[in-house]
Amino acid sequence: MAKTRVPTQKRSIEKREKIVKAGFDLFCEKGYYKTNTAEIAKYAGVSTGALYSYFEDKRQIFIESFHQHLDAISSALLQQLNSLPEQLDLSTFIGKWIEGYIDLYAKSNHALVQLRLVIVDDEEINHHFSDLENTYFSNIADILKTREITCGDLFEKVYVSCILIDSLRQEKTSFSHNGLNFEILQEQVKQNILKMLSD
Repeated sequence: MAKTRVPTQKRSIEKREKIVKAGFDLFCEKGYYKTNTAEIAKYAGVSTGALYSYFEDKRQIFIESFHQHLDAISSALLQQLNSLPEQLDLSTFIGKWIEGYIDLYAKSNHALVQLRLVIVDDEEINHHFSDLENTYFSNIADILKTREITCGDLFEKVYVSCILIDSLRQEKTSFSHNGLNFEILQEQVKQNILKMLSD
C-alpha cells in the first residue's frame, strides 16, 4: 500500500477534511464496527483510492475525526475558563467550569458513547485518547495554578473532578434517574470539588 501523504494544497486539505467529517458522521450514526472505508469515501464524495492516499485505514480516520472533535470542544472550554475574571472566587470558578463543560459536551453525547465503545476494544485508540485526556487535565491544572490553587496531588484531584463533572453531564443528557434533583446533584459536585481543591 502506498504511503499516506499530508496535504499542503488547499484542494487536497479540503478533500482530507471531507473524509474526516464523513468518517465522524458515519461513526456517530452507525458505529465504528458497522462503518467501512468505502462508505466513508462515498459519503465524502471522493474515490476510495483518494481516501487511502490520506489514511491507512478507518482506525486512522476514527482517531483523526474524534481527536478534532474533542480538541475543538476542550479548546473552547479552556478558552472560557481562561477568560474568567481573576478575582473570581474558587466556588464560582468551579460553578462556571461545570456549566461550561455541560453546555459544550452535552451535544456530543452520542459521539462520546461511540468513543467509549471503541476504546474498550482497541488499544491504539485507547492510548491515543488517554493521552489527549491527560493533556486536558494538565491544562485545567495549569489554569488552577494561575489562580493560586496549589494543593497537593493537583493532577489527580483534577482527574477526579473531571469524572464527577462528566457524570453530571451524563445524568443530564443520557442517563437521567427518576427521583434525583439535578440542581442538588450539581451543587453537591461543586462542593466536593471545592473541598478537594481547598485541601
